[in-house]
Amino acid sequence: MPMSASSNDCPPAPLSQWLEAAWSHPATIRPVEVEGATIRYRDWGTPPADRAPAGPAPGLVFVHGFLAHARWWDHIAPHFADRYHVIAPDFSGMGDSDRRPQYSRRQYARETLAAMRDAGMAGATIVCHSFGAVSSLLAAKLAPDMVHRVIVLDAFVFRADGSEPLNNAVEPEKRYATREDALARYRLKPPGQWPIRQIVDYLAAHSLRETDGQWGWKFDPQTFACVHSEGLRDELRGIATPVDFVRAANSDIIDDAALASFVANTANCGAPVTVPLSHHHLMIEQPVALVSALDGLLAHPR
Repeated sequence: MPMSASSNDCPPAPLSQWLEAAWSHPATIRPVEVEGATIRYRDWGTPPADRAPAGPAPGLVFVHGFLAHARWWDHIAPHFADRYHVIAPDFSGMGDSDRRPQYSRRQYARETLAAMRDAGMAGATIVCHSFGAVSSLLAAKLAPDMVHRVIVLDAFVFRADGSEPLNNAVEPEKRYATREDALARYRLKPPGQWPIRQIVDYLAAHSLRETDGQWGWKFDPQTFACVHSEGLRDELRGIATPVDFVRAANSDIIDDAALASFVANTANCGAPVTVPLSHHHLMIEQPVALVSALDGLLAHPR
């Protein structure tokens, strides 16, 4: 979950070049209508003919977290585009998708599946971060023919006591006089300790929209009311879809008990993987290590 830039120094040259190469990889923005709202997703296309496997390229779907957007994956997704058909959708009320009168995790699952269908995907793997995990697991349960595997990144999914968090209070929409004022207010929540400034700046720049001469965030404040997961955790206990869990070594939200609860409640969970020197936002603190971890998992079909 976002929101400003940290004061970290610029990354060393090799990492900076690695990031710039990924960001320069073009993605096509595609719209799909889902229950009265236009959902937009980023599509990196199918692999080159000389790298494509026999038959349709396998699908790989990147799902963002709370108040984030598809461009959080712009420096991650391109590293898989030579082997997979890769997409990353924006949930309604976040990123460049339309806003709705109200939101729900169930609806987000249907939006993800709609983007996959529109992209012509079958037998895909979903990689989901944080808030995006519950809806991604539900998508797998709703459409096992489409979602063959889910890789969860540092998400608190199953509560040991079975309780549900209360809905968050909806805050007034924030507006700023200038783009610079807004960028100065961008923050990550939780903040972590080692965010890479170049990545944070990129995300901040793509989190803003101008309305009537003022600048504000793309996300709809009404999305705070959908944090409650509508009893979905109980429905997802024992899900049969193959699932993997990638944990940040210094996670702000996942402790040993939370990880054990996830494994215990997931019938077909692989051995958890840990990304070192990272807090909750793995793709912002350790993007290269995250790509390596995903490469390792994907190299071993479940």
